[in-house]
Amino acid sequence: MAEQGDDQRVIAQLRAELEYYRDKAIKLDERVFQMRALLQSGKGFSEILNLDALMQAFMAVCRERYGVRNSAVLLVDDLDADNVFLRTRAYHGLPHTFIGRDGECEEMLLYRIPQDDGLLWQMIKQGEAFSVRDLDGQPRYTTANERWNLEVFQSSVWLPLLRGGRVLGILTLGECEDGSQINEWDYHFLDEIAAVAATNIDSTLKYEKNERILNNLRTLYDVNQQLANVNDFKLLTIETLRTAVEALHAQKANLMLYDTDRKLLEIKVVWGNIPKQTRDAINDGRLSTKSFAIGEGVAGLAAETRKPVRRNDRQNIEQLGRNTVHCIMSVPLLYGGKIMGVMTLTNRTRTDKDGTEVLNPMGRFDAEDQQLLLGLADQAAVNLHKARLYDASITDRLTGLYNARHFEQQIADGVETATYSDEPLCLAIMDIDHFKRFNDTHGHTAGDFVLAETATLFNATRREGGKDACFRYGGEEFCMVLPNTTVAEALELLEAFREDVAKATFNFAGEDLQVTVSVGVACFPDDGTTGPLLFKQADKALFAAKEAGRNRVMHLPAKRCVAAV
Repeated sequence: MAEQGDDQRVIAQLRAELEYYRDKAIKLDERVFQMRALLQSGKGFSEILNLDALMQAFMAVCRERYGVRNSAVLLVDDLDADNVFLRTRAYHGLPHTFIGRDGECEEMLLYRIPQDDGLLWQMIKQGEAFSVRDLDGQPRYTTANERWNLEVFQSSVWLPLLRGGRVLGILTLGECEDGSQINEWDYHFLDEIAAVAATNIDSTLKYEKNERILNNLRTLYDVNQQLANVNDFKLLTIETLRTAVEALHAQKANLMLYDTDRKLLEIKVVWGNIPKQTRDAINDGRLSTKSFAIGEGVAGLAAETRKPVRRNDRQNIEQLGRNTVHCIMSVPLLYGGKIMGVMTLTNRTRTDKDGTEVLNPMGRFDAEDQQLLLGLADQAAVNLHKARLYDASITDRLTGLYNARHFEQQIADGVETATYSDEPLCLAIMDIDHFKRFNDTHGHTAGDFVLAETATLFNATRREGGKDACFRYGGEEFCMVLPNTTVAEALELLEAFREDVAKATFNFAGEDLQVTVSVGVACFPDDGTTGPLLFKQADKALFAAKEAGRNRVMHLPAKRCVAAV
């Protein structure tokens, strides 16, 4: 009987050992499975170089492993140096919007938690998975939960993402499909996969940053090549702003110039999502815009400090217009240590499913964006200085019109373009009637004043689009080149100008002065096929207008003139 009892004890002991090793084998198999899953996840993560895709894959692995209902990834957003926080970058199984503590409905991707020294942040910095709910399912961190409305994530476990001791973000995981919470003995696997994910997120962030830097360098090089030989300031700035809007996916951009006399920043050129009619009116100088003092607003602050200014939180941005500004960035234009102006971008866009650019309220301007805009601003400042020097060399100081030297080049270019395009081109020559007598009567100072005022009216005659050009050819004689214009159109335009001058009263030194003008018109190709021939024919028409009694516009039909070979 004793032997039988010994055998049973041995059998029981063997069964216990077998059960022990069986349990250990199961746990080892589970561990092997987890390590294989971790290895495969690591391999999969390392092949993804798109941050959004990587975060979705990270959440999918955790959801599949534990069957959780929802998840979210928040990453550190430090675009404002004095305001670091965690912001939602991806989520699954959660509503697209949430109600903030202020009662406002917000996009989930706008949710953020500011960095502080509280208990929750201390737990995050430990770098290990932790539960945010107690056994009754109630929030563990009640103060943080109430202060930051953590319930929007419906989470039970938070998984910190650390790289080199630096917090990159967190993964939040909700309850399992059966309503239970992830067991604490599974936290080890979560920590391991978090380490893998953090490594790949960090690498992807650096990769995307380097890609942006390279793209920015290409953009700066391309713009420099395109504008190297351009002297037209408007064309320079429009191209610069267009490039900035496209490269940085901005909604709008403007360039302000500093008026040293008025001590104000004035918007001169705009681009982006602006009605074309309004945009062209501003760019052509026909529509006035708000001016800013140095130090006023973001642009004024950039001019005052002579440093870039970025604002990525709409609550810290003064809302001046009808459209909400979610983010804004201004950089100063400096040349020779002097402020020349400010370039400003507002809001980011994203490409919609149909390929159109739409407002991205979650968009932000980062350090790489700032560096690109600084580069474009530096180029704009140099080009502006160059354009001003060039403009000074081709501009008449008294009237502000182009000078005779520039006229010779423009009429030659205009005729060449008209020849190839087979389009008409008109030339008008205008003279102030009896101007010598006017000077003798009222004095040369009054004559210069009336000359400048008449030139202003002449320049205002130009049509929208910026193709017409006005010149002071000499003394009281002015020219206008009108591309793609028929004789009838030119006569109508110049007749309106003549009437404006005849009705105008110029007050000088308390005296009301009036003048009239005579205008001669010639048209390519019927009146001449070269600049000199057109000028000769227009001058004949001007002489005829004077002979006919002055204060009129005339065109002398001529046989087609051909330049001598």
